[in-house]
Amino acid sequence: MVRPQRRARTAIAVVALVMAGIAPRARALDWITLAPNPAYSRDLAMGASTVALSFAPQSQSINPAGFTLYAPQSGTRASLFLNGGGLYQSWRYLEEGDQRAGHETQDIARLLLSGAAVQMSIVTVAAMFTQPVMRVGETSRYERFEMSTPLSEHQNSLLAVLALHPQVTVGGRFDRFYRWETADGDAYSYGVILRPRNVNIGVQYQRFPASGVRVWHPLDRRADEATTAGIALERRGFVWTVQVMNLTRSDGPAFLEPHTGFEWRPVRDVALRAGGMQYSRSRRWAWTGGLGLLDANSLRPRARRLAVPDDVLQLAVGVRYLRRTPELAMGSLTVAWRF
Repeated sequence: MVRPQRRARTAIAVVALVMAGIAPRARALDWITLAPNPAYSRDLAMGASTVALSFAPQSQSINPAGFTLYAPQSGTRASLFLNGGGLYQSWRYLEEGDQRAGHETQDIARLLLSGAAVQMSIVTVAAMFTQPVMRVGETSRYERFEMSTPLSEHQNSLLAVLALHPQVTVGGRFDRFYRWETADGDAYSYGVILRPRNVNIGVQYQRFPASGVRVWHPLDRRADEATTAGIALERRGFVWTVQVMNLTRSDGPAFLEPHTGFEWRPVRDVALRAGGMQYSRSRRWAWTGGLGLLDANSLRPRARRLAVPDDVLQLAVGVRYLRRTPELAMGSLTVAWRF
């Protein structure tokens, strides 16, 4: 029998070899560093295929019905979400001269605090702050994302989730987009996740404002409106997901786009992830991969353990191809904790 520690070391070594194999080719690519990325590394690593999954705040899905804190029977609980990467962002904010006179303390607090939530029995309400977003088509944001302050283009969100039944969860989300402190449009989404016999079925609808579509990373494919449906097969330590996005543009016909991803936990403190997507009406496609390290439940008392794994450190990488030629690569780092 292979020891869990040996399995974890072997799995990490395999991922490292794969990364090393693509590194020489990646040097010639347009490389984007989404670091530190406060909440989207898991979604990127799994091919943006998480619509049917429950998720921790540090691993956000596009489906608000997946937002999960504690088990429903745990009574009233509250959480604060801290962005460990906010230390780096605060340093960049001060060093690069982006600070605004009289606003330094407020801005740094917004970079460090990612959100707060309260769960009362089957109802969960949460506010998520200063989530960095990108406008579709604004390539300058992609090219210097690691040099940009999230406050310059971000969203604040309110979520409400209702666990109607162990097999039925519904949720809604309201987003307001900002350039610094100036509001720049609102969006909303709602969705449901059904869980019959270890098969999750997720459906989500999202609508963006007239001021434009915002995405979390360059492989996040959304349009003016998006209806997404997917399934996730969950077994002990393993998840496989498949989803299809029905993307609708106000000036053109809708089109479908398939995504897939998987997650494997050889041991509790290590998660290996991979995924891919085929761009609709295009010869482009992408593959993704990543790691999750140090499940927060390893550090929490049994009575306060989280309902879903919440990795303190998450790494992700994605490569987009035009036919067989790589043209864009990106890396993402999430360091986060919640109390």
